[in-house]
Amino acid sequence: MISYTTKYPMIDYWLNLPPAERTFTGIGIFSSLILTVQMGMVMLGGAVDMPEAEIADTGEGGASGIFSIRTIGAFFAGFGWAGAAMLQAGHSTGAATFVATLSGSAFLGVVIYLMSYLHSLRQEGTLDYSNAVGNVGNVYLPIPPKRKGMGQVEVMVQGRLRIVQALSDSEKKIGNRVAVRVTDTIDEQTILVKPLEDELNSEVK
Repeated sequence: MISYTTKYPMIDYWLNLPPAERTFTGIGIFSSLILTVQMGMVMLGGAVDMPEAEIADTGEGGASGIFSIRTIGAFFAGFGWAGAAMLQAGHSTGAATFVATLSGSAFLGVVIYLMSYLHSLRQEGTLDYSNAVGNVGNVYLPIPPKRKGMGQVEVMVQGRLRIVQALSDSEKKIGNRVAVRVTDTIDEQTILVKPLEDELNSEVK
């Protein structure tokens, strides 16, 4: 292999890399730059290719990743650097490619998880608990009677299972795991519930 020498050590290093290692390193550098810029835009709130283009809400509280600039960048960043590291360690190109693919897939999974998490945080600020009125849930923390204290209820809100602060007008304390129906909202963060048993008893009468 021809040895190149210039006034710039980094250029010398780059020019003297074996072709396969140069390819992996180039992919790693380019993809890392794209990923860094994209994630920086997300953190600053100015992201293009917003989560709707990469996170599809299933309507059942889950999210599935869809390929985007960020996820593809993550894959190739992991792919490039892992492949270069394998070649530097003396492994064959085939082994380097195999490990690089596994590493890229792991990076892709991590970024999809992070984007899903950020998306869920944004959703937290847009929940309207009035959409839970009429839904049946289960008591998560006991609710004192006659609005004398706050409890918690696990209930579906906008297609997601949430634990929500709750009050009750019931004459008795409502214990854990008791089924309740959401009848109203008290404020933006609190709902009013009544035991489902009371509702069923009134129907029988």
